[in-house]
Amino acid sequence: MMCRDFDLAIIGAGLSGLIAAAKAAEMGKKVLLLAKGMGVVELSTGCIDLWGYCLEQPEEVCRRPVDEIARMVGINREHPYAKVQDVLEESMRFFQRVCSDNGCHYLENKGDNWLLPTAFGTVRPTYLVPASMAVRSLFKAKSVLVVGFKELKDFYPEMLVRNLKKSGEFDPGCHMKTAITGVGGGELTPNALASRLEQPDILTGVISRVRNFLSPGSLVLFPPVLGDRRDTGVALKLARGLECPVYEVSNIPPALPGQRLLKTLLHYLKVIGVEVIMGCKATGAEISGGHCLRLDAEGAGGSIKIRSRAFVLATGSFLGGGLEARPGYACETVFNLPVKAIEGNWWDKDFFNKDGHPFSKFGIVVNDRLQPVDGVGRVLVENLMVVGASLAGCNYPVEKCGGGVAVATGYKAGKLAGEVGR
Repeated sequence: MMCRDFDLAIIGAGLSGLIAAAKAAEMGKKVLLLAKGMGVVELSTGCIDLWGYCLEQPEEVCRRPVDEIARMVGINREHPYAKVQDVLEESMRFFQRVCSDNGCHYLENKGDNWLLPTAFGTVRPTYLVPASMAVRSLFKAKSVLVVGFKELKDFYPEMLVRNLKKSGEFDPGCHMKTAITGVGGGELTPNALASRLEQPDILTGVISRVRNFLSPGSLVLFPPVLGDRRDTGVALKLARGLECPVYEVSNIPPALPGQRLLKTLLHYLKVIGVEVIMGCKATGAEISGGHCLRLDAEGAGGSIKIRSRAFVLATGSFLGGGLEARPGYACETVFNLPVKAIEGNWWDKDFFNKDGHPFSKFGIVVNDRLQPVDGVGRVLVENLMVVGASLAGCNYPVEKCGGGVAVATGYKAGKLAGEVGR
């Protein structure tokens, strides 16, 4: 049986766990990140949602998310943002720097939410976006061209244009049209198509064909397949070749921008010396005197016992397997921490209820240092911090804050672990 020692051991490879590892390692700590799978980053849109809609008018997009969060925290001290408000903007800058330094640039919209066109022709608010998706003046465009690929079967340019027109946000004189091009061959997956578009000769052919559909003042929208690598430059090359702005639309998961983000963060962890073990499931922990002395895990190579000064639980909610629903109660699966739930129905009969489902807010309650606490605020495990979707108090689908909570809580946990012994 293998036994290992670290300054910080992180359980879970979602966005919060990756950010925690990056921050602690930057501060000189010996960090282990272990997970049974790759988390949900690669299944995401690749954007960082901070806060979506106004508190008093939930149908209205929030223009200044940081300000709206400050107002919300004044009302709701149980929200995870209340625990990390002191590092919220700092964490966003850290995320941007890490991504940019590793070839995957993320942009903010001068403190406002972006309004991104989606593959359905709707518009979604989000805070940080890959440069290839950062459409600054969508509704001021004189002409919009939506390009599809005949090899890509799950993208429908005509539907996208039809629904954008219904939004009523565009100038009546804006001309919208579609075009279908190809890269050669039969039906392709998004990843296979993205790889082909990184080939210079194929990209040159696409530019040549799409040029025939352009109008003066065109803005061109593509499906999110403009390159497979984390540091892809396909969108920029298309923009130069077509001599007009080119963007990827936001797509339903799984989407390539999420995969690029995961590659970016994993690349950075490798560069700064974080040890990453995938396919390794945490099975339990030894707790004594209010401290975690050891974490037990099982992987392909057998059993592992991990000793660490600090631990971070980043296993997610029900989707990630960090929480499990049992008859009448919910439980956390590694440390057996208490899960804050409610009595009565955990879900709404209307699946698309605009207020979401009660179970979305289930999770572990923590203090301002992200340590798990019981019902009277007593710390349960001194050297354990809980981050991301494992936390109680968020309604991620409704509030549009999942990425922001993950980055901010992961960053604070990594920073706190990095300060130990200084």
